Amino acid sequence: MVAPLKYGLLGWPVKHSVSPQMHGAGFRALGLDATYELVPIEPENFDLRIPQLVAEGFRGWNITIPHKGAMFAHLDQIDPVARQAESVNTVCNRDGRLHGYSTDGYGLERALSEAFGIDIAGGTFIFWGTGGATRATATHFAHHGAARLVLVNRTVEKAVTLAVALREFAPKCEVSIFDPTDGLLPDAVAEAPTIIQATSVGMDGETLAIPIDFLTPGRNVMDMIYRNTPLLQAAEAAGCRVADGRAMLLYQGVKSFEIWTDQSAPVDVMRQALEEALQTQ
Repeated sequence: MVAPLKYGLLGWPVKHSVSPQMHGAGFRALGLDATYELVPIEPENFDLRIPQLVAEGFRGWNITIPHKGAMFAHLDQIDPVARQAESVNTVCNRDGRLHGYSTDGYGLERALSEAFGIDIAGGTFIFWGTGGATRATATHFAHHGAARLVLVNRTVEKAVTLAVALREFAPKCEVSIFDPTDGLLPDAVAEAPTIIQATSVGMDGETLAIPIDFLTPGRNVMDMIYRNTPLLQAAEAAGCRVADGRAMLLYQGVKSFEIWTDQSAPVDVMRQALEEALQTQ
């Protein structure tokens, strides 16, 4: 008997993830004999666990915090965007050779297109925060033709480091840096139709991640958090168009699914499973 194809999510912790429901629904919709499981791995055990997963027959996996950087040492081939972003969230095992990808940028790209009807190419985008999520997605945007990226972060040194890397990787993309308290920021915001909130601020359900002065009517505001945050409520009340991070989560998973299976993902089925799983949290 042929064993089911095995996929999973590596992280610490991973117990709150809804990826098994989303990918499981996708596998069933296509009639694939495959499973997707949560694989909690403590950081000190990560290097030992990867060869074990290969030996156990895993055909691929997603990676979440804190392992996105640690995975690099085990890869045989790395997608250029993932290499530049120093972040891998998807691995495909092809005959024992591990290929690494970053699908977060694709997820954000598809989410913005779906919510606001905008394209990356030639666009201007503000990223609020310069952590791992911004590094992965902004690198994708720069690589795919964004005209200008504005990096907003209270720790200017972090923003400078990312800006230098982006300029070297995609010289045609203009990259600006601003401190949230800098008086020049409103002018920069005025030139950018889309703000992407990429910090954890707002997950507590109380704090406003972006000052309300920057939420002007007609602007697109996306919060990567998977629910309607105080920021999105304030932005909508101010006349902005808003979207949370659920579609980004969906589409980064869709891209992973397609990398593993070489088939078009059943997006509507996976979306429904994702929504149902999030409602139970």
